[in-house]
Amino acid sequence: YEQMVAKEEDANVKEQANLSDKTYPEYYGGTYVDNQGNNVVLLKVDTKENRKQICKLLNITESKTKFEVAKYSYEYLTQLQNKISEKMTKKELPFAISSSIMEDKNWIEVQVTTNKESELKKIKELDTIGGAISIRYSKEGNAKTDMLKEKD
Repeated sequence: YEQMVAKEEDANVKEQANLSDKTYPEYYGGTYVDNQGNNVVLLKVDTKENRKQICKLLNITESKTKFEVAKYSYEYLTQLQNKISEKMTKKELPFAISSSIMEDKNWIEVQVTTNKESELKKIKELDTIGGAISIRYSKEGNAKTDMLKEKD
């Protein structure tokens, strides 16, 4: 991620982004709070106008917000998460333990109990762009992360 910081004025005042059920623009990749308590907004297209619009939508000030460039839109990650959750609910992915959007990483992490490529392919196929899913293998309490490669 490329990180860019806006003006440092009012650095001691903390804000929290308003993340209610809204429709987000395609350039928006997500929001999280970093270890210093600052809002970090991910943008697929980082322009002055996009920064201004997303801060207004989230009800935060640009001067108190850090911006990073994201590959995936929040809308894409949400749709992908919904597909995974639906398949888990229907027991079509019985080896999947959990799935969640990791906004700070701009991907979805899926924890599984199998390392069989034929099973993992069922999850990978849901990601039409490629690279938006991180698979975490868990067996007997040990976890191993396997980043999926992007499609060309």
